[in-house]
This record gives sequence, C-alpha cells and structure tokens, in this order.
Amino acid sequence: MNDNRDNWLDSAQQDPALMADFHTLCNFGGRLAGTPGEAAAMAWAVARLGEIGSSRRVDVPYAGWRALAWSLRVEGGAELACYPLLRSADTPAEGLVGEVLDLGEGRTEDFDRAGEAVRGRIVLVRHEYPFSSRHMHRRRKYDLAMARGAIGFLMANPLPPGGLLSGSSGRAVDGPGIPAAYVDAASCAAILAAAPGTQVRLNIAGEEIRGAQAGIAMLDLPGGSGKTIVLSAHLDGHDLGQSALDNATGLSVVLATARALAPRISQATHGLRVCFFSAEEWALAGSAQYLSALDAAERDSLTLDINLDTVGGDDRLTALISDFAGLQPFVADAAALSGVQADSYLPLMPNSDHANFARHGIPALRLVAGFDRPESRVRHILSAGDVLEVVEEAELRQALRLTCAMADIALNLPAAGLAALRQ
Repeated sequence: MNDNRDNWLDSAQQDPALMADFHTLCNFGGRLAGTPGEAAAMAWAVARLGEIGSSRRVDVPYAGWRALAWSLRVEGGAELACYPLLRSADTPAEGLVGEVLDLGEGRTEDFDRAGEAVRGRIVLVRHEYPFSSRHMHRRRKYDLAMARGAIGFLMANPLPPGGLLSGSSGRAVDGPGIPAAYVDAASCAAILAAAPGTQVRLNIAGEEIRGAQAGIAMLDLPGGSGKTIVLSAHLDGHDLGQSALDNATGLSVVLATARALAPRISQATHGLRVCFFSAEEWALAGSAQYLSALDAAERDSLTLDINLDTVGGDDRLTALISDFAGLQPFVADAAALSGVQADSYLPLMPNSDHANFARHGIPALRLVAGFDRPESRVRHILSAGDVLEVVEEAELRQALRLTCAMADIALNLPAAGLAALRQ
C-alpha cells in the first residue's frame, strides 16, 4: 500500500453522504420488521449498496407476529400505559387477571428469594440499561418468570424519562409463553400504590404471520485470498421512535465505510462482505437463519465480523469482543491507527448479530457507544425518544474513522494475524 493511511482516514471520516444516509434511514420510521417502513428501508439499502458494487437481497424465514390489541388496568381503576413485548402470548379474551408481585430488577436471586410466591402471579421487573457489565437481558427475565410459574410478565422502565419501551420476548412460534408487556414509570408507580392484594387486568391479542421473510441486503467486494471480512449492521428497529440510535447509526456508518474501502480492495487483500440484517430485534433471527443456511465452506471463509449497532448517543466507543481475546490487541491497534479511543469488553454479550457469528466460531465484535454509561443519550434506545436528534454528527464521524481503521487492518492481515483473532 503506497498511500498514507492517515490521509486516507481523514478523507473517509469526512464522507459527505454519511449524515444524509442517517437522516434517510430515520425518516423511514421505526422500521419494525414486517412493516412498510422496514420494506422501504431494505429496498433503499440494496440500492445504496448497488452504487458501490453488485448488491443483492437474500430472504430468510423468521417468526413474524403483530400485536392487534392491548390494555392494562388496575381492577376498579383507570387504564394504564402498556406495550406488548414482540411475540407475547395472548391473554384470554376477557383478559388475564392476577395479583402483581414486584421482583425489583428481576434477577435470578430476586426470583430465588420469592420462591413459590411467583407461581400464579403476574411478575413486575425493571428494565435495565442494556450496555453494561451487569446487564441481564429481558428475555432471560421473561424465561425465568415462565419457568417459575408466573402467569404474566410486566417490565417497567426506570430510566429517565421513564416512557414505554419495545422489545422481544423471544417466544418461539406456537411455543410456550406468558402474556408480557412493558409499562412506563407512571404505570409502575400506580400498580405499586394499589392496596396489597389488588389485581390488574392485562389484555393482549396478537397474530402469527406464517411464512414471514426477513430481508438481508448484501454486497460482496472480492479479494484475492479466499478469506472474507464481514461488516454488518441491522436495519430493522422498533416502532415507538425512529430507531435512530438502534440502528440507523450503525447502518449509515457501515455504508460510509464500504464506500471508503471499495477502492482499497484488490487481489492483495482479503474480500469484504457487507450484510444489513433485518429481524435482529426478533431475537437475532435474521442473522441466525442466514449463517445456518450457509454451506460449511462459505461459512469457514468468513474470518471476522465487525458489527456496528448503536454507535451514536455518546462519545465513548467499546468493542464487545465475544470471548475472543485475540480481538483485544486488534481493537487496540485500530484505536492507535485512527486516534479514536476504544475500549474492549471480553465476555460474550448476545445482544446483536455479532453473537451469531461468534456462536459459529467466527471472531466477532460489536462496536457500541455508551457502554457502562447509563447517563448517556444511549438510554433512549427502544423508546419513543430514539430519534435522530439524540445523535451528534461528531459521534458518527469518529465511529466511521475507527471502523475504517479496523476494517482496513483486517483486510490486510496475514494468515498468522487472522489465526490470532481466533484466540
């Protein structure tokens, strides 16, 4: 390589289309999988990748579902705000009536402490800031509630401003489950203020969408080694806001990275594959189906996944490196090259598409902003507050510079360097 890497990174960081792409994605709305906004965004993404090279769309099955009706009230009181978890089980037509048991954060020790008191009750747990070393995912809390005999599941949002949230229960098609919904902070307070023994009535009606397909927008830029570096981001989101943080930030930065890298890929480098997954918010279903369907030889050619998901909302970036210790020096090298600070967090956090690559033994990382910083604007993800105004341009540009550095290093690693990533 005969050009100056610093000059190249300076130019890449100033990509003139970065913010226009970000705004376009936000203007499609929340992009919940299966909605017109998500379909329009996927068509746009395929076309945008087609301006870089030969793009295509691949479709994979996922467990489609939609909520038809929902409500919550304290018996004898006013209606409260709630929002069903994706793939919630239905209540009886007349509603699910039960006493609420407050389990605080709803961690394993909270369920253990409650013991048999969980059985036959609707449990109330708290949403947690999702990017922290102590975070317990909502699906684990939901599974615990179901396993311990709860008849319903409510998750309250204690983070300011305390509004409604959206997220997936992870329930399988026709699988076991219990009715589940988010409540806002005010509704949580109203439930807790009710007299002991007061019951609530939860109504949820949903509909399975048989044969649902999730799109994947793809671009391949072949190299000469037979090995491929993957840049990934998810396109879908939730319908309460614009899914700006989660994940218009990641997708727009990956697009800009692909534009910058395209002229640098040759027979002397590895190849690059860009994947924009849908149905990520449905328990990572899109990327799981995609990787499982690959033949073994093609899957073995994938040597690294650099996944961008929520790279705005704070000026601190962290690479979640999925138990691959060999990625720690790789991230440090990219930080040094780019001049952008980036921390590493070793344990696998199965909270985005990188986790499915890691499960197949492919070194994988998720770049995320605001790790262990619950005061950051990242706290607005999954909420109506996840809109483009909570993202600052400088945050996207530093994520772009770091991602370009990571990808460029990876594209030029010798065989021994690729092997070291698998440590």
